[in-house]
Amino acid sequence: MLENSKHIIIVGAGIAGLTAAISLRHYGIRASIYERSPEIITAGAGIQLSPNANRVLSRIGVLKEISSVSIRCHGVKVFDYKSNRQLALFDYMKFKGNDLFYFCHRADLVGVLYAACKKLEIPVYFNKKLEKIVNRKAIFSDGKALSAELIIGADGLHSNVRKTIADEAKPVFTGQIAWRSIVPNSINQGDFSHVTLAPKRHLVSYPIKDGSELNLVLIKEQDEWQPDGWKHLEDPKVVKENFKDFSGGTAEVISSIENVYKWGLFRYPLKQSWYNDRVILIGDAAHPTLPFLAQGAAMAIEDSFVLASKIFEFSNSFVAFKEFRRERFPRVRRVVLASTKNAHIFHLSNIISRRVFQVSLRFLSKFFPHLLVKRFNWIYDHNVTNKHYSS
Repeated sequence: MLENSKHIIIVGAGIAGLTAAISLRHYGIRASIYERSPEIITAGAGIQLSPNANRVLSRIGVLKEISSVSIRCHGVKVFDYKSNRQLALFDYMKFKGNDLFYFCHRADLVGVLYAACKKLEIPVYFNKKLEKIVNRKAIFSDGKALSAELIIGADGLHSNVRKTIADEAKPVFTGQIAWRSIVPNSINQGDFSHVTLAPKRHLVSYPIKDGSELNLVLIKEQDEWQPDGWKHLEDPKVVKENFKDFSGGTAEVISSIENVYKWGLFRYPLKQSWYNDRVILIGDAAHPTLPFLAQGAAMAIEDSFVLASKIFEFSNSFVAFKEFRRERFPRVRRVVLASTKNAHIFHLSNIISRRVFQVSLRFLSKFFPHLLVKRFNWIYDHNVTNKHYSS
């Protein structure tokens, strides 16, 4: 175990950074968090928390509080955009009733994690933008330089810490843009996520807060996109025009959109190197993931706990980092590839391919519904809090 007197710096007070600090404290190791923003970021939208993430949140003692601000997800329903016909039902309650799936607002999740840090007296410093790392010193934009035994980069997609590990690879635009919005749950959508599929487009909706609101994610294929980010305001009329042929309740929630953000989806090469000397990356800083499996936050949460366990297990940080990457890389790579594959499946535009896919979904849902859920067991049954979990 790393000596408790050593100073560990975590860059970023998002889901990855906060979870990492709490996980380290779970193992009796102290760390400090440095966040570039002036306060905890409460912006954002919905997050789906699957059992693999919730096992970590349970182990570090925050799941009870998170469950109080979340809605338990009972499963996923898949619809056709034009007929509004249900194509499939992934019934978690029936086939994975002992596992916990939650819908949560990102701000509520971050709020619970931040409150846990305060309770554990984990220091969180704001207005601390990292500029560079030199000789094991984190140098911030205010001129302050801090020495550290270890530096954990949990600073997200546009990580400054990542620039100290290796040369930045240029991201590749996927040919897809996405919109996020929160609207009133006027259709009384229950505790299921709805996925509505269309040629070159799809929509995901699920309830958040007390069920009175719906989180919407709408994705469409598009040839060009310049800015890379998610904080670009969009005119609601643009979204409504692009999804005007959707029917049923989906059409109703689209028509109610008033505030919406857009961003381009980029594929980042999965870096072979996640660490260098005493610096290591976790979450989106290490392996940005497309949103087609709803596993971005879950991977960050898993990373945080595994890294803490390795730092506890090995006194040599190089060995700890090496073991962390050895364990996490195959898992993360599989999630990234599966998410990319889902993007193609969701947007089938060839009429024959779409028809075959829809018939297959309806057949499995009617006669072998357990197989629909079982095909994702490799994601949901994974347990990083148990050293002898099965991959």
